[in-house]
Formats: sequence, C-alpha cells, structure tokens
Amino acid sequence: MQMDEAAARIERERRFHDARFAGGEDDRTAQDKYYLALKGCFDRYEGRRHELARNAVVLEYGCAHGHNAIALASAAQQIEGIDISREAVDAGNADVASRGISNVRLSVQNAEAMDFADCTFDLVYGSGILHHLDFNTAMSELRRVLKPGGVALFAEPLGHNPLIEVYRRRTPDARTADEHPLLSSDFEAFDGTFHQSEHRFYGFASLAVVPVRNIPAAAAALRTVGALVDTVLLRIPGLKWWAWYAVMEGRRA
Repeated sequence: MQMDEAAARIERERRFHDARFAGGEDDRTAQDKYYLALKGCFDRYEGRRHELARNAVVLEYGCAHGHNAIALASAAQQIEGIDISREAVDAGNADVASRGISNVRLSVQNAEAMDFADCTFDLVYGSGILHHLDFNTAMSELRRVLKPGGVALFAEPLGHNPLIEVYRRRTPDARTADEHPLLSSDFEAFDGTFHQSEHRFYGFASLAVVPVRNIPAAAAALRTVGALVDTVLLRIPGLKWWAWYAVMEGRRA
C-alpha cells in the first residue's frame, strides 16, 4: 500500500509539472511579486552554487529547463540535471545542444530513486524541490550520491508562518496537492543526514517590500531595511521558523 501511495504521489507530481512546462513556459507570474522580498536569499544561494560548482561534478536536483545548469557549464567539470517532467527535460536538452555545450546532460528521473552510482557528485543543488518529495527518502538519496566531503545546497520554503499558509491555501492552483513547505522537523532530518550543516533564513520583515514594489525607490529602501531587520529577527530561535525561505547547506563526512 505504501508503495502504491508513493507511486500515485509521484505520478501526480509528474502530471502537474508536465502541464506546467508544456509549451516551454513556467507560468507562476502571480507569485513573482513576492519573490522581491527574497533577493538576499537567492543572492546567497546563487553565490554559493557558483562557488561550490567550480571544477566539480555537479547534480541539479529538479533541473526544469536546465537554465541553471547551463549557467554553470563554464565553471563545472560535469553537470547532470534531473527532473520528473519530460516536457522540461526535452526542452532543456534541446537548448543545451543548440548551444554546443558538452558537459551538461539532463535526464528524466525520480529524485527519490536516482540511477546514479554511489559517491558520484561533489555538489548537489536545487531550489524549491525538496518540499515536493518524501523528505527522508530524499535525504537518503542525497547522501548516497554525494562523495565524501560533498555538499548539498538548497533553497526551500518553510511552512510555519500562519499568514503565508493562509495565502497558500487561497492559491491551490499554484502548487501541487502533495507538496509540503518544510517544518523544523525536516531541518532536523537534514542536520542528521550531514556531518556539517548550516541554515540561513529569509523573508519576514522583508515582505513589506511587496505593497510598494512598483515604486522603485521605496521598494529598494524597504528591501534594504527589511533585510537588515530580518538579519536580527531571524536569529531568534523561535522566530526564525516564521521565515518564508531558507538556504540549507550540508556537507557529507
């Protein structure tokens, strides 16, 4: 029964993402305005991703069209990308071929049961992917495919802030039925998977930028102030769980 339920969940995810990527588009524009509040989060994530990918064998976990893998191609030794959506992977491989890139390969795979050999990758990274998966199974697979000393790097949403949860419930079409923004217990599981781990939290006071997003000067000022306030507030042990997003980094022993 558990296997049947897991297969059904994976198939629901596959259908959702095939529909999402059909025609080469990823249309979540209604949510784009909120991501202005997460500039610091994605600056950190992207900076660490480029730093860790240098001369490395890399896996993008949930690669979509492969845009991030393509951007890292000149830095990394080899990049594999996996996604559950054939629509996305086919479009991505066509883009890779058209650019003449030889060290990027995308494939359709289940992130919870990958085809790669043990100890293959120096870096596994992904954004907004872990919360679509069975978390403990994903942790086991990440540890399996990472080399000793390899790093897992993810940017993921949290599920503790009640106001954000109200918004999610009001916009069900923007997400799959089975996804689950991460809870503190998931972070404990992440910490238990790796020899070393670090988490940075984002998106609390910085959400104040959203109402003034069309006023450039006000938006820039509020984003700066919000980020500074978040730096203080989100270090408070209980309050940090009300953040919207976190950058998670773990290193295998």
